[in-house]
Amino acid sequence: MSTTLSRPEAPAAAPAPTPPPPADVGTGRREDALMLATVAVMVTACLPLARVFVGLGFLRPVLGATLLALGLSWGTRRLGGGPLASLFVTIAGWIAFVSAAFFADTLAAVVLPTPATMDAAVTLWARGIELVQLRPAPVFAEAALVFIAVTGVWAVAYAVEGFVFRMAAPIRAILMALILWVVPLAVAPPTGRAWAWAVPFLAACALLLLSFAGYDLRRWGAWSPTYLGGRHGPERSLIPSGGLLAVVAIVAGALLAVVIPGFGAAPWYEVRGTGGTTLTTNPIVDIRSRLVAQDTGPVLRVTTNRPVYLRTTALDVYSESEEWTNRGIRGAPIRGTFPLEVPLGPIERVQLDVEVRNLPGAVLVPAPYQALNVDGPLADRFQYDTSNSTITLDAGATLEPGDTYALEAAIPAPTPEQLADAAVAPSPRLTALPPNVPEQVRQLAADVVEAADARTPFDQALAVQDELRSWEYSVEPPQGHGGQAMQSFITNRIGYCEQYAGTMAVMLRSLGIPARVAVGYTPGQPVDSDGTLYSITNAHAHAWVEVLFTDLGWVAFEPTPRSDGNVLVPSAANIAPARTVAQAGGETGEAEGQQPGVDGRAEDQLLRQNQQQAQTPEDDAEDAAAPGAAGDGTPGTRSPLWWALAALAAAAGVAAAVGLRGHTELPGRPPLQRVLHARTEVEHLARGVGMPPAPWETDREFLTRVAHRHGAAALDAADVLARQVGRARYATMLDEQAATAAESAAGRLQVEMLRERSRPGRAWVRLRGRSAGGAAGVRSRAAQRWSSSRRRAASR
Repeated sequence: MSTTLSRPEAPAAAPAPTPPPPADVGTGRREDALMLATVAVMVTACLPLARVFVGLGFLRPVLGATLLALGLSWGTRRLGGGPLASLFVTIAGWIAFVSAAFFADTLAAVVLPTPATMDAAVTLWARGIELVQLRPAPVFAEAALVFIAVTGVWAVAYAVEGFVFRMAAPIRAILMALILWVVPLAVAPPTGRAWAWAVPFLAACALLLLSFAGYDLRRWGAWSPTYLGGRHGPERSLIPSGGLLAVVAIVAGALLAVVIPGFGAAPWYEVRGTGGTTLTTNPIVDIRSRLVAQDTGPVLRVTTNRPVYLRTTALDVYSESEEWTNRGIRGAPIRGTFPLEVPLGPIERVQLDVEVRNLPGAVLVPAPYQALNVDGPLADRFQYDTSNSTITLDAGATLEPGDTYALEAAIPAPTPEQLADAAVAPSPRLTALPPNVPEQVRQLAADVVEAADARTPFDQALAVQDELRSWEYSVEPPQGHGGQAMQSFITNRIGYCEQYAGTMAVMLRSLGIPARVAVGYTPGQPVDSDGTLYSITNAHAHAWVEVLFTDLGWVAFEPTPRSDGNVLVPSAANIAPARTVAQAGGETGEAEGQQPGVDGRAEDQLLRQNQQQAQTPEDDAEDAAAPGAAGDGTPGTRSPLWWALAALAAAAGVAAAVGLRGHTELPGRPPLQRVLHARTEVEHLARGVGMPPAPWETDREFLTRVAHRHGAAALDAADVLARQVGRARYATMLDEQAATAAESAAGRLQVEMLRERSRPGRAWVRLRGRSAGGAAGVRSRAAQRWSSSRRRAASR
């Protein structure tokens, strides 16, 4: 005999509609719509990452992480797991994903992480943090940077799914996704098409809010619907009108944003780096930002009788952080002529007139090595640092469009006989290397000079140059000079000027030869019939190697096989060539600018392509976006396993959606199951407040005990829910009205149970209740299986 309530039964009037349970919102088609909207919000929040990375090589790992994180959280919830179980699953999924994507070679049995995996992850994460501090956007998709991006996206996706489905808090979910959306826009260079990034994200957010309309409309006062036979009144008309309002608002915002006061003004605080060449910025970073710049117009126009490299500075320190830097630039006023950095031997003099076209914020003056004299309006503002032969401007001055200057410079041009007898002065500073240089680099240098039977420092430098020039040029691989990046470069043998110059300088230093990296511009493209006027763009930003020979000066070497052939390549017969490889026709063997014995087939093919269509930074960006591009440094090139994990996540989500183990909520779910589900939701909350059901209690006794401390409204709701649950326990079928009444009563009861708690307290109650409920469900099912087996054994 069941216990009765102390209060008389409530009248048989239909209960007033109230908000539904705050956890696990949505059933059927509505939950499917919520999941699609959540995916849309996350995908559009990731789109601004295209402003940070060059090309689309980052896209597959980032989208794979997004889908996998959402799929695992959703599948865990649909299978009855609580928040703690979901957290455990998402952490395990993240470990599996990043291990397969970034550290596949450290895994045991293909899938199991090892201590080596953890060490590699810590190293890669530290490298990523370092690159974040050094690299201005846009950057290539280095594995370390993609690793950080994937981890951040994964965490945001997990939080967004939890806010949407466990806490029924779409606004909080949108705010969390907004962080992911806005950070790339804050660190990337400005764009004139901000609406292109805002509109998709706003549309996805509107879709998510409208997917909640079935619940939110109940709290809209006079517009609140009533239950009429299970059908909602104004809800069907308000959702389409809400969608129309969202579209109008988004379009109006995109078109009329320019009239908002302050639109387009400078930010209060500059989050991103300037990316320009300054006294405190590593110029090697400037090369990267220039090579991928969208502006392809000229930055300099140079009139000269022969093509020359224009140098901005030199990097002579290979630091513990494995970056080429220098000790800073300290210019002094020039009195008459430039002082020589080191004694020079035979030289070739070159005269040139330079016009600045577009070098915003630049304070390092492009000039050939070694400058001798300067003339023009800027001459009085020039300063000079003798330690690295760098020309700067007075404090506070920058190169402005229209500035001009005339220079006379000396290019070292020793004879072959002098080079054969040339020695290198022992210099610990110019041969210093950190202990973490990969042994493969040192071994490669030794093998190259041994294979070439190179005995003099000059022959050894030529042998290393020729070996590197037989490799492949591409701007797609990851940039940087870290041990991992350099080791990957010499393994793949594909890269661009920064890898080539930095690696050659390290190889030469390992052989005891003083070497440094010079940065600046290649000669550029001739634009007149005489071949004396050259146009230099950002695409001509470059790095090369300088080697110090005693009494001969710093001699330039060119290890990079640039695809445009715009390089000056010294040979044993001509240390100071006056024609670029492109001007020499790309010939090999005896042609000026090409060394005998170098395999020039790959470069010949690139030169022929360059004659058909000059390669531009836009072309490089498009090439970098090509799926499956070799050596792009993204996780996809290391192991396809991460893509399989993403596919498994999608399959898990589909399986959960179609009703795995009966825990799903399909369209048209029977009213009887809806009633029992409403009772389960109240039980979860009761466990959270420390009032779990006792094994000897009936449903009515349990609900009455829970509601008793919360007043008359809670007792009324418990009575309605208990009656419907009692019917569901024994009836074979219920009508829609019974299910609606049970859900409404469960919602009212939960509201009363949480009324006096703070928001953090409510969240903690739900979290604790879900976790306890999931564990109790597992124990209950195990006990039922054990009991059934005992009964079957007894019957036999």
